[in-house]
Amino acid sequence: MPVDLSTPVGALVALLPELVLTAWALVVLLVVAWRHRTARDSRFVGLLSIVGYVLALLATTWLAWRGAHADGLSQMIALDGFRFASDALLLWIAGAVAVLSLRWLERQGILAPEYYVLLMLATVGMMLLAGAADLITLFLGLEVMSISVYVLAGYDRTRRASAEAALKYFLIGSFATGFLLYGIALIYGATGQFNLTLIGAQFAATEPSLMAKLGMGLLLIGFGFKVAAVPFHAWAPDVYEGAPTPVTAYMASGVKAAAFLALARVLAEAFPAYVDLWRPIVWGLAIVTILVGNLVALAQTSIKRMLAYSAVAHAGYLFLALWAHSDEGTAAVLVYLLAYSVTTVAAFGILASIERAGARTVLITDLEGLYSVRPFASLGLSVCMLSLLGFPGTFGFIGKWYLISATLAQGEVVLAVVAMIGSGISIGYYLPIVLAMTLKPTRTRQAHQTIRFPRPAKLAVAICVVAILVLGIWPNTVLDFATQEAVQLRRIATPVMTR
Repeated sequence: MPVDLSTPVGALVALLPELVLTAWALVVLLVVAWRHRTARDSRFVGLLSIVGYVLALLATTWLAWRGAHADGLSQMIALDGFRFASDALLLWIAGAVAVLSLRWLERQGILAPEYYVLLMLATVGMMLLAGAADLITLFLGLEVMSISVYVLAGYDRTRRASAEAALKYFLIGSFATGFLLYGIALIYGATGQFNLTLIGAQFAATEPSLMAKLGMGLLLIGFGFKVAAVPFHAWAPDVYEGAPTPVTAYMASGVKAAAFLALARVLAEAFPAYVDLWRPIVWGLAIVTILVGNLVALAQTSIKRMLAYSAVAHAGYLFLALWAHSDEGTAAVLVYLLAYSVTTVAAFGILASIERAGARTVLITDLEGLYSVRPFASLGLSVCMLSLLGFPGTFGFIGKWYLISATLAQGEVVLAVVAMIGSGISIGYYLPIVLAMTLKPTRTRQAHQTIRFPRPAKLAVAICVVAILVLGIWPNTVLDFATQEAVQLRRIATPVMTR
């Protein structure tokens, strides 16, 4: 189905998933103005928001089923399989986080249903960011996402740690946005274009200028902040620990996924001619991010801080797929983000249920003897830790194997070795959690007796854990789908680049 994006109707069709979710967020906001006083009202609003994610997913599925593609050059938003797959992933993450939040907010005494509206608006921004075909749309998506997440990080107004997390995230995020915006300005100055494909075509036809190089470098710095790559990662541990746990799950999975999906598109469409310039930068970022993230995680006693540094390390692994700059590498981005997101949402979902009302965080020692009292929670968290480690038989192993394979296919051995070393180091902080839950006794008789898993959270976590195990054994369908969508992204710029 060809879509003419130069017409208002064509633009509306191309933006249908985002428009559906935005319209539904406004409807939910009206409901919030009417019902916002009790826990029942909050749950009702949460269920309404989940309906919005389903409707947006149906709109995405309809565009994909009709084979929607730009009639000519896409000027604003991408219309390809990579964008549809990205939207589906981001909507799933947001829906899962909304499910985890239904009872958690009530237990923590946070009865402000505007939370779900902010979550929906942040998801709209993530979808715009991941599907942006020009730099202006990319910036707008980034800002819509970031502003909403800044507020969500500080949503627990009864805790100083949450306010501190929001302030740090806002200050450092604004600083990173400045780098990104300055990079966009320099690239526009060098090319006179905002469209990614036209930028790529112009770079392919001319020699690299200093302005263009600086613009590309500043763009990479801006994205480095958003994905918490070393040395731009200092905000992540404090923000992850201070933010409400479902919001931490959203940042660790959704925000990181949106930023990497956008970066993959920018590098594939705007900078293929500069591959020899940005590959060494990505190579260095990958190595230092993997090593620093894993080594510092070894010293953490708080599980949320440990998972924050783990998220830093996983950003390093994803840089391997970007470095590959191939169909297999782009497919590896999708596969690894799916594996990482499913695992992260499940892990934080279990932690959210374990947390006591008003508790700051969960320490590793707090999980001792969990298996003897809550065996299913213990086994679920163990599966998540093994998947993040990359243990065979889990989806996390498939993701790491695929991105290392993409790197080796391009003749790069050092990055693959560093990735395996990083996975070896991570044994030192993933397995102690498993051992504490299964082999150590509880400290007191009353330990873990107050843990209650709400049905919505239990269902969401169970689906994620089953997916981790099933896709770890039978991943072929996901791998084939990711490869098919990656090929579409990698072929977008070809007609323009060869003129």
